[in-house]
Formats: sequence, C-alpha cells, structure tokens
Amino acid sequence: MAGVADALRAVAARAVSAVGAYRPLEDVVGRVRGGFVLAYHNLPAARFVSQIAGLAPSRPVALGELVERHARGASTRGLFAITFDDGVGETVREIAAAATAHQWPVTFYLPTGYLEAPGGLPFQWLRAIERHAPPVVIEAAGETIDFRPPGAIRAFARATTKIMYTRPWAEYGPRLRALADALVGGGLVPAEALAPPPAITWPEVEALARAGVAAFESHGVTHTAVAALSDDELERELVESRRLIAEHTGRECRHFCYPYGGAASIGAAAPPRVARHYRSATTMARGRLGRRALELLPRVPVYPHDDDALVRLKVLTA
Repeated sequence: MAGVADALRAVAARAVSAVGAYRPLEDVVGRVRGGFVLAYHNLPAARFVSQIAGLAPSRPVALGELVERHARGASTRGLFAITFDDGVGETVREIAAAATAHQWPVTFYLPTGYLEAPGGLPFQWLRAIERHAPPVVIEAAGETIDFRPPGAIRAFARATTKIMYTRPWAEYGPRLRALADALVGGGLVPAEALAPPPAITWPEVEALARAGVAAFESHGVTHTAVAALSDDELERELVESRRLIAEHTGRECRHFCYPYGGAASIGAAAPPRVARHYRSATTMARGRLGRRALELLPRVPVYPHDDDALVRLKVLTA
C-alpha cells in the first residue's frame, strides 16, 4: 500500500507542476495558512539548491524573522525558513556554502554534546548497524541477538527506534554500543563502517556564524527525547545547549528543535518549560505556521529522494 500511495503522490506532484498550478495555489494556501518551515537532515547540496529554487516565488527568510512575523500576527505568506537538524559536519559545510552562494538564510540545530565529544548520536549508530550487520547470531553484553531470520535486522531497528523516541538513553544506548563492539570485535563489520559521521566543529561554527548567512540554534545536548528526561535533566539540556551555542556564535540562542520531534517524543510537560528559555521550538509535525503556538511549530519534512515537484506538493498540502 505504501508503494501505491507513493506512486499516487508522485503523479499528483507532477500534475501540479505540469499545469503551472503551483504558484497560484501556493498564493491561496499561503493567504489562509501562512508560511512554513522546511525540515532537513542530510542531502547533497545540488539537490538542496534545486528543491529551494523550485519553491519560487516563495522565498526563504531567517528563522527568527519568520517567527517574529508569526508571533505578532503579520502575514507570512510567500515566506519560509530553512532548517537542518543534527549538525553533521559534511552537511553543514556543503549546505552553508550553497546557501551563502544564493544568499538563502539557513538555520542549523545543534545537539551540543555531539560537537563536544566524539562518539556520534544513538540513531547514527542504529542506522549503521541496520545497514551493515550481517544475518548472524551475535552475543553482546550477555544478550543473544539473532539476525538470521528474514527481516530480523529491520525488526530490531524498528523496535529500538520506538524505544529511542520515548525512553532515556540508558535503555538503548549501552545496548547499541555493545552490539557495535561485538560486530567490530568479531570481525563481522569493519570499524569504519559503523563510525558515525563527524560533527561540525566549534571553530567552523564560529566562522560560519561570523559570515552571517548560517545561524545556529539548539537541538539539546544529548539528542534525547525530551519526554524521557526528568525535570532537572531537561533544564540542563535547555540551559547548557543554549549557553554553549551563544558562547561560540556570539549571538543569543533563541530557538529550539525537539529531538525526534513527534508528539510522543515531546510529551505534554516539556513545551511550557521550553517556552521559558526559547522564543520558538520546532517539531516534526507536518504543517504550516497557521495559528500554531510558538513552542510547537510544525515543519515540512524534506528528504534527498524528494524531487522538486514532490517538494512543491508537500508544501501545498502541509
């Protein structure tokens, strides 16, 4: 069914673009539901440029400008902000260079612990294990994990992701590290295959912030779902990440992005606390600004496999 739905979306996307309907439809939708925030993670710079150019005549503005317009009830029609999560070094460098060349403001949400120490983020380890683990039985930290049955590796990844989205690091992090160590130590997977991508460095952040097109905001410290944090842990994540980013950029850190970004990962208690420290906070809930609260702003997720027509359709239907 997913394949059928994808095919239908592709047909609709091409139809909207072929008949030249995007611009008039976007004008109408923008009047009613306002502007939008794009949510990116990693993709080639050339695909990014093509996707953003394809949204003209809508134009990108700084996240802070879009948020302030939204906050005071001013029109955001025809405007959008570009955001990238996680701070992967290669992505930040390439996208910042492309955005600078086109003078497109772009915001990178940084999980500061990723920059502070090597080791990567938990979901990066999980993705690497899913991609490279062979169909064998593995002993890791006293646990027997059987990857031999068809679909076992994918099922393991799905189950672990579900835990990751709602539970603290202690319930999945050590298990992933032990599994990675067993795969490498047993000669089943080369160490470099499981190594997470390096984060952008603080000196690079400082230089890009001075250049002016790229802005850096908070994605927490540990990239843990905020619903899984105690009150004290959440407070530390909010305060420490904000302090570090402001220290390295010379600018106040005023915007937050919830790790994982779904309703279950955010919970009910965190948004009021986030609002005390940040001007806005973005989620992975799909939508336009509309009349959404500043501490729970939706975004339009965009991926490397999305062609320009599909991005336009996503924007129109968000």
